Amino acid sequence: MAQTGPGGDSVTMKTIAAELGVSVTTVARALKDGHKVGADMVAKVRETADRLGYVRNLEGAKLRTGKTLVAMAFLSFTEEEEIGDSGSVGLLQGIHKRFAGTDYSVRAVPVAMGDLALDQVREVVRGRNADGLILDHTELQDDRVKFLLEAEFPFVTFGRTELLSPHPWFDIDNEFAAWQSTDALLRDGHRRVAMIDGDLRYSYVRQRVRGYETALREHGIDPDPALRHHDMLDANRARKAAGRLLDAGADAFVCVNELTFLGARAGVRDRLGPDVAQVGFALRSGTNIAEYVATKVYASHFSRQEAGRKLADLLLKRIDGAPPEACQELARTTLRINGKPHETL
Repeated sequence: MAQTGPGGDSVTMKTIAAELGVSVTTVARALKDGHKVGADMVAKVRETADRLGYVRNLEGAKLRTGKTLVAMAFLSFTEEEEIGDSGSVGLLQGIHKRFAGTDYSVRAVPVAMGDLALDQVREVVRGRNADGLILDHTELQDDRVKFLLEAEFPFVTFGRTELLSPHPWFDIDNEFAAWQSTDALLRDGHRRVAMIDGDLRYSYVRQRVRGYETALREHGIDPDPALRHHDMLDANRARKAAGRLLDAGADAFVCVNELTFLGARAGVRDRLGPDVAQVGFALRSGTNIAEYVATKVYASHFSRQEAGRKLADLLLKRIDGAPPEACQELARTTLRINGKPHETL
């Protein structure tokens, strides 16, 4: 709410504008998110607002705009209790960091892996409980996306679909990431590279399979279906799968994330003991976990916090009216070995 200044008058954005000799629009943008305002002006406006004792009346803003000033993130979390899902945590941290300093609050809704939470999404839209949604783990023909497009409700997905209608999304180039990590293992001399990944119903898994098989064929190797394991993302399942893949002749593993890598490594150690070092490992990573294990590990890396920040940024653009085609971004991973950029080694 507007506060009373030293002279007894109410401190409003107009007060700050008069103090600095700028427009009320400039003040509003500087206090909101700095859009179209220089960094120096943002700093001046916010310093003046603090000095004069201005406090934004969010309840009044909600009434004037009809907005909730709430963004909701439906994020899939594994039920893994022993290790946890650092990737989803990093994603949420990035989302919160981007919304910090805006009028928006973020509500995270944990969703069990494999549950699209379509009914919950419908409830949010019908109850107008948020101004926009962030969704992950997209399917090829995602029912949540279809519903949100029909409802003309702002949203952004972490991942792409195969729907004909364009929609906002941020995604990591999963096909490239899988090619990159598989190629690294093949260049190290491995020839029986196994893949441990998620369910094929998800878009990113289909993309990763294409990249994995492309790398194999580029090295003159025909993909062997016996060397692929698709399941829920769970360390214990990956651990059990590793034994079967070793029986099929696997000499290396390309894993979808940190959970499956740690599980696969444990499964190899169960079978081979100290000889685990003879087996190659690669993963798509959003953290630096590979820096803390003794095994040589290739990681196709893109920060999960940065992914979360980009998702939040695209959602804000969409809420502000940007067309879906302007709210799409594809990022590529960089190759690391045990946490260090590959190029420096």
